[in-house]
Amino acid sequence: MVGPVSGRPCEPSRISQPHFALPAVLAAAGSDPLEAALDAVWHAVGTYGEHYVVLLAEVRSVCGG
Repeated sequence: MVGPVSGRPCEPSRISQPHFALPAVLAAAGSDPLEAALDAVWHAVGTYGEHYVVLLAEVRSVCGG
């Protein structure tokens, strides 16, 4: 992403991971187990940001893949 005035790349903004993770917790409580699990992982990937590969590796190890 390019800055609005200088043309230099913008620094990625920091997020509050606990706040950003809340949708993952709420999604995990869904009534359809498969949909709840997939939605929770989707939101968790967003929470992990650029380190999402670590999260997905952990999910694979827990799921036996």
